[in-house]
Amino acid sequence: MGIAYLSSIHGQEIQQRAYEEIMKIYPNGDAWEKCIVEEKVAYVTAFVREVLRFFSVIPICLPRTSIKDIKYENSVIPAGTTFYMNAWAADYDPVHFKNPDQFSVERYLDNLEGTGGTPHYAYGAGSRMCAGSHLANRELYTAFIRLIVAFHIDSPKKVEDLPILDALKCNSIPCALTTEPKKFKVGFRARNIDSLKQWIAESEEKTKHLLG
Repeated sequence: MGIAYLSSIHGQEIQQRAYEEIMKIYPNGDAWEKCIVEEKVAYVTAFVREVLRFFSVIPICLPRTSIKDIKYENSVIPAGTTFYMNAWAADYDPVHFKNPDQFSVERYLDNLEGTGGTPHYAYGAGSRMCAGSHLANRELYTAFIRLIVAFHIDSPKKVEDLPILDALKCNSIPCALTTEPKKFKVGFRARNIDSLKQWIAESEEKTKHLLG
């Protein structure tokens, strides 16, 4: 869905800003290689966070069962009660996120360290949140750095191929555990075909031992 959004009208602006920020930090064109070992492009980090917030990966988180009675206001929730966290609702809570229906990379630029509380609920929350969140964040950051530095992502040529950018309506299986995007198309236009071929060749050489 992040790729889908980059293909939109607003996404064109985001692509341009992201590419400019990447080139500021990597003017020698080595972002493809260095993004694996470092995370220096704050705008792309913020973009990844907004993708995770806007398109909640697991709209209704995995169930949890309470192990003791819980007092909540004037009621007692008994032990053994099954709870579900509505991650989508949390990610669109206007008390926590200003203008939640708007896709805004800027909302995270001044708060990359998360000092203002939970940045989003894509990984759940609390002690039982996704244990692989840090790895996932780094993988997404690396993927989008490489995509943006290598390609310009265009809108599809046919209206019927446009992605649905509503976080709920985009789901092809509404009752599925995870968001399963409806099919769409985008265009990938190489920024520099020679550089792209070199990067791919180098990557294949470094990973060929994994194919045995």
